[in-house]
Amino acid sequence: MKKLLSLSLLLYAGVLCAQENSNDGFSLNSSNSLQFSQMALSNWASGGESSVALNGTFKMDGHHKKGRMSSDLVVNWLVGFFKTEGLPVRKNQDQLTVVGLSGYHIRPNFGIGLLADVNTQIAPSYIFDKSTVEALGGDPIDGIKIGDFLSPGQIELGLGFRLVKEKPLIDLMLAPFMLKQTIILDESIRNLDKILGVGLYGNDGKTVRSEAGAYMKLFLSVPLMENVAANGKLKFFANYGDQDVDTSLNVNISGKINQLLSASIQTTLLHDNDVDTDPGKPGKQDRVQLREILGLNLTYAFQL
Repeated sequence: MKKLLSLSLLLYAGVLCAQENSNDGFSLNSSNSLQFSQMALSNWASGGESSVALNGTFKMDGHHKKGRMSSDLVVNWLVGFFKTEGLPVRKNQDQLTVVGLSGYHIRPNFGIGLLADVNTQIAPSYIFDKSTVEALGGDPIDGIKIGDFLSPGQIELGLGFRLVKEKPLIDLMLAPFMLKQTIILDESIRNLDKILGVGLYGNDGKTVRSEAGAYMKLFLSVPLMENVAANGKLKFFANYGDQDVDTSLNVNISGKINQLLSASIQTTLLHDNDVDTDPGKPGKQDRVQLREILGLNLTYAFQL
């Protein structure tokens, strides 16, 4: 948790200190939000636990253009903590995404270039489910660590095309050749592959697993009504040597209450047949993963 808190402070400091002259073709945008929820129970007959939760979204994107050449860098970090009675502070989400693009514009809204997409988490993740922990030979009190920084992490590098259209905003990237590397730096997490036999993230005990395939990412943003907007990001990766397609879908609907407050619902769906979604059961369980967050956001933003 110290790494998460330290990174959030550094990110805020970097956002506040970053300055650049907009006349030189560089722009920097930041949009950040915090979401707090609390539930208190006393003599509640039907059961439950008192809890508090804090979720944050930190986003920065920079753009540089000179002639027909342009570069984009987008950093997006989703992080959340929760605390229940009698247990330490834990995290309920931790996803850092860094996307870099550099290309040549054939036409104003169409270009060709290089794409880099990095996806990881910052702090360790643990399983505390008793049956799962015992099946993996661990202690339910301490839990089993199943994730850490670049464990797993995914790095995607490719060459492709980009089409951008406004009103509604459509950003489409197609890469006919993409190199995808799944990295597990933590040895204890790699050792889980030996215990499971089927591999937790598909690396089968290896530090790096490489795949070559085709890639597509579509971003769409549309207004639904006054002060309410929806945006979605759909991503596919098709391994040339595998008939299964890795799929990621993220949908966010937000409504503005005033200048600082807004309400939002975020839904994420993931499917990757290399990932074991229930290591407590025999064999690989490659089910669709779902995450949904509903809350009230305190948002601030700036532009340089």
